Amino acid sequence: MKKSQRQDLILRQLLGASSQQLHATRELARQFGVSESTIRRDLQDLADSGLLQRQYGGAQLRRSARPRDSGPVGILLVSRIDKYRDPFYNMVLEGVDRALDRLGFQIAFVKTIHEVSSRAQAKKLLDSNPLRGLILLGAADIESVKYLREHIAPVVTVTDDFDLEDDLVLFDGVRGMRQITAHLAKLGHRRLAYISGYADIRYSGFLKGLADCDLKREPALHQILEPGPSGWTPDLGERGARSLMRQSPKPDAIVCASDRLAIGAMAWLQRNGYRIPDDIAVTGFDNIPESDFTFPPLTTIHVHKTLLGELAAERLARRLANPVEVYLKITTPTELVIRQSCGARLR
Repeated sequence: MKKSQRQDLILRQLLGASSQQLHATRELARQFGVSESTIRRDLQDLADSGLLQRQYGGAQLRRSARPRDSGPVGILLVSRIDKYRDPFYNMVLEGVDRALDRLGFQIAFVKTIHEVSSRAQAKKLLDSNPLRGLILLGAADIESVKYLREHIAPVVTVTDDFDLEDDLVLFDGVRGMRQITAHLAKLGHRRLAYISGYADIRYSGFLKGLADCDLKREPALHQILEPGPSGWTPDLGERGARSLMRQSPKPDAIVCASDRLAIGAMAWLQRNGYRIPDDIAVTGFDNIPESDFTFPPLTTIHVHKTLLGELAAERLARRLANPVEVYLKITTPTELVIRQSCGARLR
């Protein structure tokens, strides 16, 4: 780990603690896997910069170093459902809120693209809310978002789109889908179907997963459906399941690009007499809280949702402090969560 990275992590750790909490040199050395003398030099560098106060045996944050009233930040949720009802972005928003509060920023507004869908609405929003920066939760190629990008800097985006010229905080959707397909193939499933609202990095991961496992790529089993006005809601999963189960032969498993799609697919299957997982396996993606309470519980991919939000807020603060820094694309890991809906036997 580079010296600058280690010092940044030390400072972030102190920012998240009580201003009176002493961070011991020995404990920091153990945590970062370096000598105590290295940590002492790091602490002295940070103290020389006025960011912390040296104490016998360690250091603590200067009261003046903890940011206060760092300015207003806007949050735009690229979702057409109510901002408090989206189970994925609600948790991302929680992470953003927690980190902005810790870093001393005010939230000027939390809006959805349903509320800010035109350039006129975006202009009105900025006219009434002078901002230091903007966090976009999701990506959308619409006029209001284009206007905001043109008139606010910095912008940090939590998204699955690698092509944007912003600081991006992403989740590893490719790895997650490859984990899902490998797991299903290991269980003996050979005809894997797919349901999504659009083709994104998760779909790329699904296709790579099929190739990894030497499974046949069958376009008729890939349901990339146009979402309704509310986005990826369970009814989209129901539409996909209905279309897939009309095919002959039927798929062995349905891989869904989100848990909400999987919940809809499971509802349609069960209403129509299909047993999960005996007749067909179903998997999701995101690991929203509801996924553990479906019947049967849903196998899915865990996304670190609150971490996405925290990283976005921290990156915005860093960009404001260092405007000339290069854009970063930060990718968070994903993990397979095995439950009963895939047909695995759990101990």
